[in-house]
Amino acid sequence: MPGGGVIMRNQWVRFIAIAALVTFHALPLAARENSTKLYAEAQRRALSGDIEGAITGFRAVVAISPYYALGHYGLGKALLHTENGTDLAIRHLRRAVLLDRRLAKGYFYLGMALMFQKNYRHALHAFNNAYRNNAEMIESLYNMYAIYDIMEARGKAQRYFDLYRTKKAKEERDVLF
Repeated sequence: MPGGGVIMRNQWVRFIAIAALVTFHALPLAARENSTKLYAEAQRRALSGDIEGAITGFRAVVAISPYYALGHYGLGKALLHTENGTDLAIRHLRRAVLLDRRLAKGYFYLGMALMFQKNYRHALHAFNNAYRNNAEMIESLYNMYAIYDIMEARGKAQRYFDLYRTKKAKEERDVLF
């Protein structure tokens, strides 16, 4: 850094975002299309229950396109379904939301992984980001309620449960009409 200064976190985020954009556009079109096809195939495997096949596929996606947020998201989510895969899942889910700050489902599953590890404070932040980026992810509110309940913060737990219940009731009414 000029002047010998320290690189701040937001500068790193900006640098990584620019690097991702440059790398994506520098990739041959065939590699970009190939990673998208590989992602779709890995996703299909995951949905059919072939988690190991999905993990192999998502690893290939990340190898081809290391700055593809969905590749890291898919790999992280698939790793959550394996024994002892939580640490590596957290690494990939963090990478996914670093690459795409608006990836609500990435934040949601990061929150789940952190909750599995009883890292409740960080899980709360992840669930909050998930809901903030997609207000339809009301399960994030329920998970925040559950965490506050575990932490014995009854007032906050009740607030998030009430908000969840209100949103859920509205969602159910919207389905009727």
